[in-house]
Amino acid sequence: MATAECKISFGIDYTSSVPVTNTAATVSYGIQGSGNPTVISNIDPNSVVELPVIQTPGDYDLTVELSAGGVLATKTGSFTIGNCSSLSCKEPQINEIKIKNNGQIVMDYFVDPTDLATPEYQIATDQYFNNIIQMKIDFDYTPIENVFMNNGNYTYSRELYIRVRKHCFFKSVGISGVSGWSNVVNFTSGRWSMQKAPYTFDAYCVSGKFEDPIYTDAKICLTGSTLLKTINLNTVTPQVGSFIYLTDGTTPALPPYLSSFDTGGASVGFNENGIRWVRFANDNENKIYEVEKDGRIIGVSSMYHCEIN
Repeated sequence: MATAECKISFGIDYTSSVPVTNTAATVSYGIQGSGNPTVISNIDPNSVVELPVIQTPGDYDLTVELSAGGVLATKTGSFTIGNCSSLSCKEPQINEIKIKNNGQIVMDYFVDPTDLATPEYQIATDQYFNNIIQMKIDFDYTPIENVFMNNGNYTYSRELYIRVRKHCFFKSVGISGVSGWSNVVNFTSGRWSMQKAPYTFDAYCVSGKFEDPIYTDAKICLTGSTLLKTINLNTVTPQVGSFIYLTDGTTPALPPYLSSFDTGGASVGFNENGIRWVRFANDNENKIYEVEKDGRIIGVSSMYHCEIN
């Protein structure tokens, strides 16, 4: 649903006992008691007067001064503005759904990145979405989305339906909004076998032995092979809540399963302290993620960040 616009418009109704020319109006308005009104001059009183979009809620005083045939007339009034904005949250568009040989659902879609907080998608067995078998929210937008499969009931050769919407956050006014749903696309599922962590990534890892990933000997921002490891995630993209596994997709990347990570130099402390920091090799923003002792990514570091190449 798009956020409503706060627009005030009105007409000026006046009569004169004699024909008049050179008519003009001046309008002033402002929050009651502020003493700082906005003034708009040289308004044609014979047309509809439309004030600029007002984004600040409150009770407003309105004054209209009409000049006609050398005579001045003044009228006062008031109006109230609620919580509304001229900003809108645009609906996404699904372009295509493909099914890979392993049953993976791949969605090609577009979400306007302006004011984007997160996309959301739903998959259902019916076009009215009464029986939703999979949904996802709070993830980063990429135009090609590999749908997370493990939580859904993806039986073979089943007719399914998918839709997307956009959650917005308008920083200028500090409010949130949500779009309408996109077009609905139906498709037929392939064969899918449950996997714990099927998504493979190359990542620079620093163990919990180091108090920070940059200013100690760890040097996570370097691109050499010392800290570069191959890991698996249970999510298609690195994000808060992702769990890190070894490349078999079933062994959690926790002590005492990390002896192969301890190769010397700055690549030490894993089998004892676990992974503490991780940076993904294909991340153009060079974000450094913080990792909990249970192998879960808990956030993007607000203290440490690599310079973008």
